Amino acid sequence: MGRIAIIKRNYTPYGGGEKYALGTVEAFSRRGFRVDVLTSTRQGWPRAAEDVCYIQFPVIRGSKFTEIVSFNQRINGYLAENWEAYKCVLGMETTTRQTHIRAGGGCHRGWLERRRKYRSSAKNWSFKVNPRHVATNILEERAFKNQSLKRVFANSRMVKEEIIRYYGVDERKIEVTHNGVEWDEFSESFEEARDRRNELRRKMDLDPDRFYFLFVGSGFERKGLKEAMIALQTLPKDVALLVVGKDRKQKRYFGLGEKLKLRNRVVFYGPRVDVIKFYQVADCFVLPTTYDPFSNAALEALAMGLFTVTTTANGCAEVIQDFAGAIIQEIGDVDAVAEAMWRGLSSEHPRRRIRESVKHLTFENQLDKMVEMCIKDTK
Repeated sequence: MGRIAIIKRNYTPYGGGEKYALGTVEAFSRRGFRVDVLTSTRQGWPRAAEDVCYIQFPVIRGSKFTEIVSFNQRINGYLAENWEAYKCVLGMETTTRQTHIRAGGGCHRGWLERRRKYRSSAKNWSFKVNPRHVATNILEERAFKNQSLKRVFANSRMVKEEIIRYYGVDERKIEVTHNGVEWDEFSESFEEARDRRNELRRKMDLDPDRFYFLFVGSGFERKGLKEAMIALQTLPKDVALLVVGKDRKQKRYFGLGEKLKLRNRVVFYGPRVDVIKFYQVADCFVLPTTYDPFSNAALEALAMGLFTVTTTANGCAEVIQDFAGAIIQEIGDVDAVAEAMWRGLSSEHPRRRIRESVKHLTFENQLDKMVEMCIKDTK
């Protein structure tokens, strides 16, 4: 059938982008293609299939800037010599030459513009001169304006609109394909949670009678953990927040919890591969993010029947129906976050109906849409 190249710099078992990369590799392989994964490291990549080759391009370590720029240079050097060997080159990173892009990380320029609204003038100035941001914006623009580009897969309408606004890409080239979730695989865990929630809570040393919000996401500042913690102060004292994820400045959030007198109401678990058990014991999900192209965690929460509180800056908001969640309009507005959390707290939510509302967004269906369109473009 031919060869496909997939560009993905790193792999971590916690990442949504990596899950899509691995699923895409397997989907092309099942259809008879030989797949080359162009990556900076082979460490951690699970074996997808016998006909998958991992080609390593070591990057210059030391900073995000050097990693991004050196990886792009080495990928371009390789593709200059091997371009004709591939029917499709699918980019999942900030690289400048590919036939297809999956913009799973959204639009970097769009993210920076959103951040500027909520940051100090000094911080905004730093965005303009930070080498990483400067380089990423330049590479992103070159990628979207490259003549070799046939199609862009945006995981939300929000991201599609940003790509058109900032880079003038023909909207006919952009396909909105929302993220997918392992809906069927969650079925047993969903039923177990309905039947044994109190028992599951006791196993995690959680109070069966307490109300628990769940926050899942790494990079706490962007994901809105501070706003969620401040909003928690306004809720009854028997309401707590479970936090799954990591942040380089995590101690700052420990300190915030102490300052807000939330010592026994916010529990930090760090990054976890067993996130599903947290969905099982939670009552509601909260993610007041300042920018999320399409949160996999929010979609998983919906698939587990959790009422979901998030913002219009999360592409997943596009699939949340009124009965399934509360959408915050004003990003960074703690009062609005508190109001949405109160709504999650004060109502009895139809868990099965919430779960059924995202049944059409199975991981396989969404992945197949993208892969089939890539194959169609090669003919």
